[in-house]
Amino acid sequence: MTEELPEIPDVPLRDDADDFFPTHVYEALGIDPRGYAERIGGAVMVVAKQPEGGPLVMMTSGVSRLPTESGERVELAVEVSEDQQGAGWVALEIVCNDIAMNRRVPPVGVPWVNSEPIFTDTAITAIMVTESRWGAEFDEVRGEHGEIVGHVRTLRLLTGAEAELAAAEGFAAVVDQAGSLDALIDVERGK
Repeated sequence: MTEELPEIPDVPLRDDADDFFPTHVYEALGIDPRGYAERIGGAVMVVAKQPEGGPLVMMTSGVSRLPTESGERVELAVEVSEDQQGAGWVALEIVCNDIAMNRRVPPVGVPWVNSEPIFTDTAITAIMVTESRWGAEFDEVRGEHGEIVGHVRTLRLLTGAEAELAAAEGFAAVVDQAGSLDALIDVERGK
């Protein structure tokens, strides 16, 4: 279902690393993470968590160490079904690669649209960063004194029609049209 992506280039990591991001990823959703042996670009770990009755949430740990033009620090998350973890991995890898190569953090609410499907035999052609379903407790990474030091950015995998609707009316319109966030998880929809 997925195409082979180029390796993420070696880039110097930030030297102002702290424990706020890994601690946040570990504690998020109140669930211990399951780690994957493979890493993205050699430096970014990926972990999975599954809230009771919810989707599988794949999260990065290490993206916050990549330097960005804005100085903003982020980790990434994506919601997938258990049998589509490969799609989640590819989405995380695409965005990690963009951050590493272009030193930019993907903007919230702006779909990135590819001319061809991102995954073989699917209609998914776009990735969009949105707020998570869990709100600020999940989305905001806080420092020692409660100050916001960065964010977890949730990636959504969209069809071309969904991306057009999101660009015109916002992600809430896509959710309304689909009926729920859960209806947007299956990457084989719309094919």
